[in-house]
Amino acid sequence: MLKRQIRNTQLMLWASDAIMVLIAVQVAVFLGTGKYYWLTRGFKSIAVVYCFFVTLLFYITDLYNLRRDQHSDETAALVILDVAIAAAFVTLSFYFYPRWSFGRSFFLALFLATPGLVMAGRLICSHLRGALARPSTVAVIGDGPAVKELETIASLHKLNIARLPISGNGQAAKDPPDRQDHPQNGEGILQNAIAQLRPDIIVLGPSITLDPVTAQSLIDARFAGVTVLDFPTTYQMLSGKLPLDHMDGLWFLNAQGFQFFESNIAVRVKRLLDLGLALALLIVTAPLTPLIALGIKLSSKGPVFYTQERVGLKGQIFRLFKFRTMSVGADAAGHWTLKNDPRVFPFGRLLRLTRLDELPQLINVLKGDMSFVGPRPESLVLVNLYRRAIPYYNLRSAVRPGLTGWAQINYPYGSSVEDAVEKLKYDLHYIQHLSLLFDVQIVLKTFRTVLGRLGSQ
Repeated sequence: MLKRQIRNTQLMLWASDAIMVLIAVQVAVFLGTGKYYWLTRGFKSIAVVYCFFVTLLFYITDLYNLRRDQHSDETAALVILDVAIAAAFVTLSFYFYPRWSFGRSFFLALFLATPGLVMAGRLICSHLRGALARPSTVAVIGDGPAVKELETIASLHKLNIARLPISGNGQAAKDPPDRQDHPQNGEGILQNAIAQLRPDIIVLGPSITLDPVTAQSLIDARFAGVTVLDFPTTYQMLSGKLPLDHMDGLWFLNAQGFQFFESNIAVRVKRLLDLGLALALLIVTAPLTPLIALGIKLSSKGPVFYTQERVGLKGQIFRLFKFRTMSVGADAAGHWTLKNDPRVFPFGRLLRLTRLDELPQLINVLKGDMSFVGPRPESLVLVNLYRRAIPYYNLRSAVRPGLTGWAQINYPYGSSVEDAVEKLKYDLHYIQHLSLLFDVQIVLKTFRTVLGRLGSQ
């Protein structure tokens, strides 16, 4: 239910954007020509193409993330930027489709009309959602920092949060918020609390021990239509990562997901897509190779390429290829790479910023060492360190490492074991929900990440 509500809200935002973009095309037609055209003179084609690119750019720039303030100046600025890019793309299409040439006034009107209409549509959606749809009430059983973190994440999704009056040992919880009149002990505590709160979802906090009375109350609630979820499932549903500190091996054995590994067809299709895309990109980017090589040679003495042993699928060792971005010997000790690492020479920093240093890894993809999407491969030194320090770290090797991954687009450069733990939370979420559609989503959001890095410099 929770996942469905999030998806329905995102779908409502997308539908609003699409409708407003189509209205903007009609407004631009009238302002640019003084007449109403819709299905004639190619305006239908322009409307469809323009709508597709605007909403695609909105997705890439994370404008369908419900944790984002949809009415902030940052959101408005991103809308304007995305509209400008889409309008420029449609304008350039004149050279390929001359019948789309409708004059500069049309495209100027299109650029001016779209942002205002889109923001107005999002404002209307927000009011309609508040007036017509009752936000789901999430009631959490338990206490402690983990539960408070979950409540914070849930509030970002505009969910009503409540606390049910029992803790992990089956006793009354301390000071349940918003319900100071809850009975604090005795049989029937949970039943009374559920009857008063009328939650849509009940979440079992970490380390909850269910006595027979509590278990029966939850079973009754489940039969009454209330969704009952465990803490890890709810946490990853809202945050996109697994709460490793509050999980055990039994959860992995019983968790839903992992269907991708049961389908040989899906695995083969992913591999065929890797081969096709890698070969195509190697051909397209071939002219860049001599220019990058020249830049490296002019910036630092030493070879153009850098190779290092990395850990891949099922723990197999392979040699990873990259354009060199550090001085020769700077990475001999296998240390972490820092955000503004002084070992990186200036041209190498540009390569890292644009991720052009990773182009040679397309060869690794062709060889089968890597995939386009997956957990980033680590050096053997770091993997041995992480295996000793981090539970379940070996699970990363269940899939091929990738050029980009879910952790890379959600978490910055890591330079400690703590950072590796956070990245593992995202990597395991990816592995559990691995699908071709999820891979496409990650590739699209990688563009957003690269553009964000460029914009921050």
